Formats: sequence, C-alpha cells, structure tokens
Amino acid sequence: MLYHINQNNNQMIRKITSATKAFLGAVALLLMFTTTALGQDTPAEGIKKLNDHMKVQLSLNDSQHAKVSDINRVFVQKVGESEKGNTSKLDKAKKVKALEAERDTKLKSVLTEDQYKVFVANRAENTKKLKALLPAKQ
Repeated sequence: MLYHINQNNNQMIRKITSATKAFLGAVALLLMFTTTALGQDTPAEGIKKLNDHMKVQLSLNDSQHAKVSDINRVFVQKVGESEKGNTSKLDKAKKVKALEAERDTKLKSVLTEDQYKVFVANRAENTKKLKALLPAKQ
C-alpha cells in the first residue's frame, strides 16, 4: 500500500513538473518574442515585430498579415491577463496551453497548410533553442 501511495505521489510530481516546464517554456517563448530577442521597448512593438517576422517567414499576404496580427495581439493579451492572477503555476500552465491551442486553431484557419507547417517547425526550433538556454534541473 505504501508503494502505491509513493507511486501516486511520483505521478503527481511528474505531472506538476511537466506542466510547470510547459508554462515556463510558453512564458519564456512569449518573452523572447515580445521583449528580449527582438530588442524593442514596449510589448506593442514586440507584437508588431513578431507579426512582421511572421509575415516574412511565412510569406503572408496582406489579408493574412492583418488576421495573424489580430490573433497574436489577443493571444499576448490573454497570456498577460492569466499571469496576473493568484492561481498556481500548474493552473497558469494549463491556461497558457489552452490559449496556445486556441491560437493554433485560429492560425490554422488563416494560414495555408504549408505556412502552418513552417510555423510549427519554427516554433519547435525556437523551443529547442530556448530549452538549451534554460538551466538544467538536477
């Protein structure tokens, strides 16, 4: 019975750790795109640079660029709002994951299949680079 309790605790710890890593990764990516990596002064400038970067990387037309800009603005706004709450890191991580899924769904409806594949590949590459920068857990 004690083994079963320890096993349940280990599973819960793994879930919390995984959610926390996802949350920190999402926040770090958000910060990377809105402040540090793009070198702007305000979040609004960061969103603009992100949108302009996506326009070039994904070869967006003007209509797509406008729609993607709106999607990114709403996403960043909602993530910022979720950060302000007094909820646990796990709950914040779940919220960010849900917001990312919502954003992805909206982007899929705007981007072509090939553009979306490039977006996902770029995001995976950025996540990989970011994880390399984060300190290793002991």
